[in-house]
Amino acid sequence: MPALRFDWRWLALFAIIIVLANTRSLPWPLTALALALPAGWLLYQAAQTLGISLPGGRPSTRVTYWRGRRIETSGPPRRNALWNRANLAPGLLYGVVGLALALAALAVVARNLGI
Repeated sequence: MPALRFDWRWLALFAIIIVLANTRSLPWPLTALALALPAGWLLYQAAQTLGISLPGGRPSTRVTYWRGRRIETSGPPRRNALWNRANLAPGLLYGVVGLALALAALAVVARNLGI
């Protein structure tokens, strides 16, 4: 029988739903933040899934073992240059939902700033 595992994403989703359900009684910056944080996370996940390199990431190094010695070389990792078709649908889904949440956060900020 598998052990019960805790996943923080369900807790985050539950907290976001609670915040969005109470938008009338909460200050608008909290609502915008509740939309912007998951939007950023989803857009980051979309970029990782689609294999898009983001600025500010760790420098990629390749590790090779030769005659028992570890050799680290800089450069791109050994991957296909083309996208993996299996990652295309999840990556696009993450991207579309993340973009919709980002636009909703931007709309909340623009509405309350009178733009």
